[in-house]
Amino acid sequence: MDFDEMVLPVSGLCVEWRAADEHFRIRPSHTDSEGEAAPPWRTWLGHNDMAVGAAGPIPEEPEEMWWAVWGEYTGADVQVTLDDQSRPHVLVFGNLWIAEWRGPEQEATVVTADRQAEIHFAHPISLQERTQRMRHNRLRGPSHIETPAGFHEMSIRPDRRNSRLRSR
Repeated sequence: MDFDEMVLPVSGLCVEWRAADEHFRIRPSHTDSEGEAAPPWRTWLGHNDMAVGAAGPIPEEPEEMWWAVWGEYTGADVQVTLDDQSRPHVLVFGNLWIAEWRGPEQEATVVTADRQAEIHFAHPISLQERTQRMRHNRLRGPSHIETPAGFHEMSIRPDRRNSRLRSR
Protein backbone atom coordinates (compact mmCIF):
# COMPACT_ATOMS: atom_id res chain seq x y z
CA MET A 1 0.00 0.00 0.00
CA ASP A 2 1.35 3.45 -0.91
CA PHE A 3 2.28 5.94 1.80
CA ASP A 4 3.80 9.41 2.10
CA GLU A 5 6.99 9.88 4.07
CA MET A 6 8.78 12.86 5.61
CA VAL A 7 12.06 12.94 7.57
CA LEU A 8 12.15 15.63 10.25
CA PRO A 9 15.25 17.85 9.88
CA VAL A 10 16.35 18.10 13.54
CA SER A 11 15.54 14.66 14.98
CA GLY A 12 15.77 12.59 11.81
CA LEU A 13 12.49 10.88 12.75
CA CYS A 14 10.65 9.45 9.77
CA VAL A 15 6.91 10.19 9.70
CA GLU A 16 4.85 7.91 7.46
CA TRP A 17 1.18 8.43 6.52
CA ARG A 18 -1.08 6.06 4.57
CA ALA A 19 -4.04 8.10 3.31
CA ALA A 20 -5.91 5.09 1.91
CA ASP A 21 -6.60 3.59 5.34
CA GLU A 22 -5.56 6.49 7.64
CA HIS A 23 -2.65 4.71 9.33
CA PHE A 24 0.63 6.24 10.47
CA ARG A 25 3.91 5.49 12.15
CA ILE A 26 6.82 7.53 13.46
CA ARG A 27 10.19 5.83 13.57
CA PRO A 28 13.92 6.52 13.46
CA SER A 29 14.86 7.09 9.82
CA HIS A 30 17.52 4.35 9.85
CA THR A 31 15.14 1.52 10.86
CA ASP A 32 14.61 -0.23 7.51
CA SER A 33 18.09 0.40 6.14
CA GLU A 34 19.88 -1.24 9.07
CA GLY A 35 17.77 -4.36 9.42
CA GLU A 36 15.74 -3.17 12.41
CA ALA A 37 12.04 -3.93 12.31
CA ALA A 38 9.88 -0.88 11.74
CA PRO A 39 7.21 -0.21 14.35
CA PRO A 40 3.68 -1.33 13.47
CA TRP A 41 1.28 0.99 11.69
CA ARG A 42 -1.14 2.76 14.02
CA THR A 43 -4.73 3.67 13.19
CA TRP A 44 -5.54 7.38 13.15
CA LEU A 45 -8.57 7.71 15.43
CA GLY A 46 -9.44 11.37 14.93
CA HIS A 47 -8.76 12.32 18.55
CA ASN A 48 -7.29 15.68 19.46
CA ASP A 49 -6.90 14.72 23.10
CA MET A 50 -3.39 13.30 23.34
CA ALA A 51 0.19 14.21 22.56
CA VAL A 52 3.34 12.09 22.58
CA GLY A 53 6.86 13.32 23.25
CA ALA A 54 10.21 11.80 22.32
CA ALA A 55 13.85 12.83 22.57
CA GLY A 56 17.23 11.62 21.51
CA PRO A 57 20.76 12.65 20.57
CA ILE A 58 21.41 14.61 17.39
CA PRO A 59 23.36 12.13 15.23
CA GLU A 60 26.03 14.61 14.09
CA GLU A 61 26.37 16.12 17.58
CA PRO A 62 25.76 13.33 20.15
CA GLU A 63 26.16 15.72 23.10
CA GLU A 64 23.18 17.75 21.80
CA MET A 65 19.56 16.59 22.23
CA TRP A 66 16.50 16.89 20.03
CA TRP A 67 12.94 16.95 21.38
CA ALA A 68 9.69 16.27 19.51
CA VAL A 69 5.97 16.17 20.25
CA TRP A 70 3.16 14.96 18.00
CA GLY A 71 -0.50 14.09 17.99
CA GLU A 72 -3.48 13.50 15.75
CA TYR A 73 -4.51 16.53 13.69
CA THR A 74 -8.27 17.14 13.46
CA GLY A 75 -8.26 20.59 11.85
CA ALA A 76 -7.95 22.72 15.00
CA ASP A 77 -4.93 25.01 15.32
CA VAL A 78 -2.08 23.48 17.34
CA GLN A 79 0.39 25.58 19.31
CA VAL A 80 3.43 24.29 21.21
CA THR A 81 5.05 26.56 23.82
CA LEU A 82 8.25 25.64 25.67
CA ASP A 83 9.20 26.68 29.22
CA ASP A 84 11.37 29.50 27.82
CA GLN A 85 8.23 30.79 25.99
CA SER A 86 9.64 29.93 22.55
CA ARG A 87 7.26 28.32 20.09
CA PRO A 88 8.67 25.68 17.75
CA HIS A 89 7.07 25.46 14.33
CA VAL A 90 4.20 22.96 14.13
CA LEU A 91 4.07 20.91 10.93
CA VAL A 92 0.97 19.13 9.67
CA PHE A 93 1.67 15.96 7.71
CA GLY A 94 -1.17 13.66 6.72
CA ASN A 95 -3.48 13.83 9.73
CA LEU A 96 -0.68 14.36 12.25
CA TRP A 97 0.81 17.50 13.79
CA ILE A 98 4.48 17.46 14.76
CA ALA A 99 6.87 19.94 16.40
CA GLU A 100 10.58 19.46 17.09
CA TRP A 101 13.44 21.49 18.50
CA ARG A 102 16.96 21.12 19.82
CA GLY A 103 18.54 22.24 23.07
CA PRO A 104 18.15 21.62 26.77
CA GLU A 105 15.19 19.73 28.21
CA GLN A 106 12.07 21.86 28.66
CA GLU A 107 8.46 21.07 29.40
CA ALA A 108 6.22 21.66 26.39
CA THR A 109 2.62 22.86 26.62
CA VAL A 110 0.44 21.90 23.67
CA VAL A 111 -2.83 23.75 23.04
CA THR A 112 -5.42 22.62 20.50
CA ALA A 113 -9.21 22.81 20.28
CA ASP A 114 -9.43 24.84 23.54
CA ARG A 115 -7.64 22.06 25.43
CA GLN A 116 -4.07 21.77 26.62
CA ALA A 117 -1.57 19.16 27.74
CA GLU A 118 1.77 19.48 29.50
CA ILE A 119 4.44 17.21 28.06
CA HIS A 120 7.07 16.11 30.58
CA PHE A 121 9.96 14.18 29.15
CA ALA A 122 11.46 11.20 30.95
CA HIS A 123 14.98 11.79 32.23
CA PRO A 124 17.32 11.06 29.30
CA ILE A 125 20.18 8.62 29.67
CA SER A 126 23.64 10.11 30.13
CA LEU A 127 25.94 10.74 27.19
CA GLN A 128 28.32 8.05 28.47
CA GLU A 129 25.51 5.49 28.85
CA ARG A 130 24.09 6.45 25.43
CA THR A 131 27.52 6.01 23.81
CA GLN A 132 27.97 2.60 25.46
CA ARG A 133 24.51 1.46 24.33
CA MET A 134 25.16 2.68 20.81
CA ARG A 135 28.43 0.79 20.70
CA HIS A 136 27.08 -2.46 22.19
CA ASN A 137 23.41 -2.50 21.21
CA ARG A 138 23.40 -0.29 18.12
CA LEU A 139 21.00 2.13 19.85
CA ARG A 140 20.43 5.00 17.45
CA GLY A 141 16.79 5.87 17.88
CA PRO A 142 15.08 8.02 20.47
CA SER A 143 16.69 7.67 23.87
CA HIS A 144 13.30 7.78 25.53
CA ILE A 145 9.68 8.17 24.60
CA GLU A 146 7.23 9.52 27.12
CA THR A 147 3.80 8.04 27.74
CA PRO A 148 1.14 10.02 25.88
CA ALA A 149 -0.15 13.05 27.78
CA GLY A 150 -3.87 13.62 28.02
CA PHE A 151 -5.43 17.00 27.34
CA HIS A 152 -7.67 18.86 29.76
CA GLU A 153 -10.00 21.83 29.47
CA MET A 154 -8.24 25.20 29.56
CA SER A 155 -10.97 26.97 31.56
CA ILE A 156 -10.07 27.53 35.19
CA ARG A 157 -12.52 25.83 37.49
CA PRO A 158 -12.64 26.71 41.17
CA ASP A 159 -11.67 23.93 43.50
CA ARG A 160 -15.00 23.01 45.09
CA ARG A 161 -13.31 21.72 48.23
CA ASN A 162 -11.57 25.07 48.80
CA SER A 163 -14.71 27.09 48.08
CA ARG A 164 -16.67 25.05 50.63
CA LEU A 165 -13.98 25.60 53.24
CA ARG A 166 -14.03 29.35 52.63
CA SER A 167 -17.82 29.57 52.97
CA ARG A 168 -17.93 27.96 56.42
